[in-house]
This record gives sequence, structure tokens and C-alpha cells, in this order.
Amino acid sequence: MICIWCLNDFPKLSLEHGIPEALGCPPDLELRDTTCARCNNRLGTIDQALLKSFEAISVMYGVPRKKGRPPTIDSWRAISSEHRPGGPHIFINGGPGIVDVKGKKLYPAAKSNGVTDLWMKPDEGKLGFSMEFGNDPRFLPALYKIGLNLVARNHGAAVAALPDYDHIRAFVRQDKSAPALTAVLATEVIPRAVTYTSGPIVKPGRPYPMFQVTILGVTLIIDLAPDQPGLRDMRGAATIMGETLYVFPTKRAA
Repeated sequence: MICIWCLNDFPKLSLEHGIPEALGCPPDLELRDTTCARCNNRLGTIDQALLKSFEAISVMYGVPRKKGRPPTIDSWRAISSEHRPGGPHIFINGGPGIVDVKGKKLYPAAKSNGVTDLWMKPDEGKLGFSMEFGNDPRFLPALYKIGLNLVARNHGAAVAALPDYDHIRAFVRQDKSAPALTAVLATEVIPRAVTYTSGPIVKPGRPYPMFQVTILGVTLIIDLAPDQPGLRDMRGAATIMGETLYVFPTKRAA
């Protein structure tokens, strides 16, 4: 067996979740014998960027963590949560000072803490807020980690380990030599805990696939080609049609 990340042979059977388990990885993305234990553990830190962006959503939908543990909000300075028999309870600090909630210090909701536009309706038991999404520099590498896992699922680990995908490995490791890959956010959101992926999307004359990756109802489109002609076509079409296209990283938005 060959590891699709370090390209070394490894004898021990392994299990890799193509999408992090805490984000509702479907059974068809539980990959066996594609990633050695060392790379599986080392690349787990990259998954944390996806977990952070989807953490509040996973709590609202009640998506269990590893070994069936209830989800909680742990990665945000202004928000936390607690699982109760009746469902999740979300705590948010509207400011101005730091408060202690269940032994955790909560800082005021602010742009510096990734949480803004806080509103509350106490009589109705409702609150709302805006959160940063995809701003962590590891967010895109985590998406393209899923992309190479999808190549392994659809074509086998031997194909994913080919030199053709060295640029994906470099990007996931955040090497300086890696190309500047992007992803597109679909505007339509499925309002339920749905996680799945498309099959390879390949146009004639283009050897690299694109994939749609839906995580808890949010769909992103990735292009595994170094120059990403598929995403370039999408940006061009959006410009011609006068449509808004959300591109990550956001500083390159079209």
C-alpha cells in the first residue's frame, strides 16, 4: 500500500475519513489504505480549519463528534455552547467586557474575534450573528485535502499518488512552491445537515477533475488543476452575466 501524502509504502491497515468525521463524513468517504497513520495524524491539524468554520453549524444540527460525543463550540473567543437534554444552548458575549461562562472566558463579539452583527430578541428566545467563514489560512488546504481523497476514492490510491498531484500535496502542506489554488462557494445553501460530494467533473481536454463538496448544506467547488481552468471559466461567466461569485481566498473574490 502506498500513502497518497508521503508516497511511502505502509503495511498497517488504516482508515481515513475523506471529510472530517465531525462534519458528517458519509460512509462512501471512509477510505481504507490510502493514508499512513503518521500522515493521518499530522494532517489532522489542517482539518481544524474546516471544523472551526462549521463548528456552530454542527452544533445547531447536532452532528456528533468522534465516538458519538455531542458537538460543542470551542474554537471561537466570543461564543461557546453547552449540550443539554433539550438541545444545544449557545452563549455569546455581546460586550463590552469579558465574561465567564461555564468556566470559559468569552470575549466581546467583534470583528477581531470573528463575530459581528449580533442581535437578540429575548422575548422570543432568538439571537443572530455573523461569523467569519473560510478566513483561516488552512481552510483551502483542508478543502484540497478532501480533493485528493476524492481522487483516491474514484480512481484509487495509486492514481492519487502520481506526480500529477504533487502540487496538491504541496498546497495541503502549505509549501511556498505550491500554486495559489482557489475555491468557489455556491450561493444556494441546503438548510439541513447534508454532507456529500460529487463524482469527478472532467471536461474534454482537461485531465484534472473538479469536485463539488457539500459540508452540512454548504457547497464549495474545487478544481485540482494547477492553473484551475474550470474555476477560471466560472469566474468569467459570472463577470459576463453580472453575477456575484464568492471565491476563496476572499481577497481574490470576483
